[in-house]
Amino acid sequence: MLDKERLKGKIRSAFADEQNEQSDYNKSLDNISEKIAQAVIDEVKQAKIQYVSGLISPTSGGPVTGTITHTIS
Repeated sequence: MLDKERLKGKIRSAFADEQNEQSDYNKSLDNISEKIAQAVIDEVKQAKIQYVSGLISPTSGGPVTGTITHTIS
């Protein structure tokens, strides 16, 4: 399940960890960017898609068709 506060905490932490960096600005930006990117990836991996309806399975086999009705949390 997506959690805004968990993601916000990871982003805050990424900035806080680099707040005192004074010698290598670009390295600090890379570190922050890496941590934020990983936090977003981790959060997306927590997403849950709940299928509700909409897909039709052919009786003779093959791929399903239709428009999926779903919720994402």
